[in-house]
Amino acid sequence: MKKNLLIVGIILIAGYTIIVFGSKSSKVEPSPEKIVELMGTETSFGVKGNCGMCKETIESAANSLDGVITANWNKETKQLSLVYDSQITDLLSVHQAIANSGYGTELVDYDMDKYENLPLCCKYDPDMEVKIN
Repeated sequence: MKKNLLIVGIILIAGYTIIVFGSKSSKVEPSPEKIVELMGTETSFGVKGNCGMCKETIESAANSLDGVITANWNKETKQLSLVYDSQITDLLSVHQAIANSGYGTELVDYDMDKYENLPLCCKYDPDMEVKIN
């Protein structure tokens, strides 16, 4: 994991360098959004779910929070890849938002009422094991 973070950090720094120094005008600066995207905190964690509808709901729940830059859930691995601004939101809030939509995460159990209202294809096994990072 540390090796992956180091590689991502190098790529982000290289990208930032290209953006800043690769332009023809030395006065061009990257937008604040681009800086946050480049410097955001990247992580992944397990989220229980089954299908494409689960993917939409899980990603929407995460993206509903200010500070979440990208959220991508993989239905095969059950992992949510997340980039967020840790100065705006915290990781536990992302877990809680997802659990409030009916999907259990590594840290927070699902909201039973929301789970009961999920479409039949989205009713995953609550005892499902997800990889803990």
